[in-house]
Order: sequence, then structure tokens, then C-alpha cells
Amino acid sequence: MAPIEGKIARILDEYNVVINVGQKQGVRVGMLFVIFAATEDEVKDPATGEALGKLETVKGYVSAVHVQDGLSICAVEHVAKGVVGGESKSQTLSGAMMAESLGYRSGGENRLNVNPSQVSGRAGGGPVSIGDGVRSIWKSNGPDTG
Repeated sequence: MAPIEGKIARILDEYNVVINVGQKQGVRVGMLFVIFAATEDEVKDPATGEALGKLETVKGYVSAVHVQDGLSICAVEHVAKGVVGGESKSQTLSGAMMAESLGYRSGGENRLNVNPSQVSGRAGGGPVSIGDGVRSIWKSNGPDTG
């Protein structure tokens, strides 16, 4: 099956995002997505010089928890190594209440390092942003984060 590709359409909080693909595109509850940004860095085969593609920066992994016709709410599964860094792990009360009340929170300290300026009531910057690419992946043992 070909991967389903889309983009981050909205950031709900540090645990949940909305992507612009849903049931119409084949998304199902539990489907795993990688969040990435393509760089301008073209990688070439060292033996042939052939262009292999542009390098992607993996920002995290989310899974679909609520699927609608044209969009899906996804909860954090795993944060890419080095993404959270030394940032505070605090969350606005409204964001925490929303995550808990909607039942989308994915437990523990796993959270996406989102762009706080794109989360209601927050200011600042961070790596996961509206417009970042998402692609479905299926792994039997979770994401390959090595």
C-alpha cells in the first residue's frame, strides 16, 4: 500500500495535531505518521553521483486517534531524539485540560516540541509547525528512531 501524505493543518497542544488527510484518503484509527520537514540538502550517491533525493528532518511520530472525512486528530507517539532539548516541560492549563477532556493525551512525558506561537494562547517558537509534512508508516515494533 502506498503511503498517505499530508501536512500539519493545526496544532492543538503539545500532544495533539490535526492533519489534512482523513478517511477519504484512507486514514484509519491507529495509523502511524512521521512528521518531517524536507531540507534543501540534496543527497547524492557517492559512487555514481546520482541524486537520491532531499534529506528529511524527522520531528516526531503521531498516530491517528480520531478520523473524519478530510482530517484526522493525531496524538504523539514518539519524539525524535534531540527535539525536546532543554525546553520547559510545562503546559498551559487550558491545553492540559483540553487534552485530558478530549481523551487524546498520550501519557507520560512524550510530547511534540511544537511551535508555541501556533498553539492558542502560547508564544515562542519550536520545530513542529503548521505545514510540516506527514507520511503514513507501518512498523510492527513502533517507529525506527535509531
